[in-house]
Amino acid sequence: MHLCNIIKKVKEVNIYHPVSIVILGHLALIILALPFIYKLGFINLAKIILILSLFIFFFSLPFLFKEYFKFKNNRFILLLSYTFLVAFSFYGAYKVTNSIALSIAYVIFILIILEIFCKFYKNKYFTDFLFSLGVLSFLLIIIKYGGIPLFDYKIRMAINLEPLRLIAMGSLIYGGIEKRSYFLIAFILLSLLGYKAGIVMLIFSYLVYKRIDIKKALIIFLSLILFLSVISQVILLSSSQTWKYKFLTLLSYRAYFDLMVFSKIINSNLITYGSIIFIPNGEAKVGELLFNYSHNFTTTLFGTVYLDFSLIGLLFSLFLGIVSKYLYKGDWKLYSIYASLLLAYCDIGINYGFLVVLFLLMCANAKIKMRELK
Repeated sequence: MHLCNIIKKVKEVNIYHPVSIVILGHLALIILALPFIYKLGFINLAKIILILSLFIFFFSLPFLFKEYFKFKNNRFILLLSYTFLVAFSFYGAYKVTNSIALSIAYVIFILIILEIFCKFYKNKYFTDFLFSLGVLSFLLIIIKYGGIPLFDYKIRMAINLEPLRLIAMGSLIYGGIEKRSYFLIAFILLSLLGYKAGIVMLIFSYLVYKRIDIKKALIIFLSLILFLSVISQVILLSSSQTWKYKFLTLLSYRAYFDLMVFSKIINSNLITYGSIIFIPNGEAKVGELLFNYSHNFTTTLFGTVYLDFSLIGLLFSLFLGIVSKYLYKGDWKLYSIYASLLLAYCDIGINYGFLVVLFLLMCANAKIKMRELK
């Protein structure tokens, strides 16, 4: 009887709530890492769990104290998110191009896209258009680089900061969660792009958008883990890297590696004062500082925040919780995409690109709410 009550309570858990996603995302990493977790040592594992618990607690505060975190003034939220979106976009573009003119053009382009989206997002033909744009962007990548990224490691690395890849991923995910036929095509194309985060985001945003129950979601996720292990192996075969681990063991080692990087961050006692999450490709600095190797290392969701600000980063976690609550109460389709980002970044670690998308989603939600209230 007691077991039945436990099972019933588990079924009642809202797995698509932002706090649930962050908890389950980190729990999944720890479970996956179990075959190698002994390498961390008890003290380091305890530090990881303690610090993650603190960050997740601060992330949860806006949901625990609802009366203190209410969103009534959408106009103010729009103005604030617009300001941050413009500032971050301009700064990031300038860091990459070193051109004021190109940076201004980039900001204007983003704002135009935002306006078009908010005006037509309920139009079914607009979803078809975005999905077609995603397919076209994928084809342009194939033509531009002369191959399929999944089967060519050099191409996969070359498109890391390719705008066409970002357009393809965003458009395919947005269109893919609407129709089953689009979902299947998006799943195939995102797999061929060779980035596991895109596949995870498509699957999870679909589960959230359709509100798939916990039992079916668990089966889908177990199947996804098997598929990602195959994808990981294909990627390695096309690269010069040699790993002694294969298939599921490789995913387990990757999960352990994320925790190990986070442990190194904790023990390093370094503070980088925002130079990781506020600068394009700043996450490469993680590799330089910890391994003397300029490469993007995944760190768990709050790893980069902790490296930038130490325990002061708990305030950033609180801010992320406030934003997550606002998006959770907003347009469900946009939240579905944000939820998938939140899950994916439990592995990746917060970076500049995540922040730009965060403010973009806030702007879109604020504009949509304002129009609905008219």
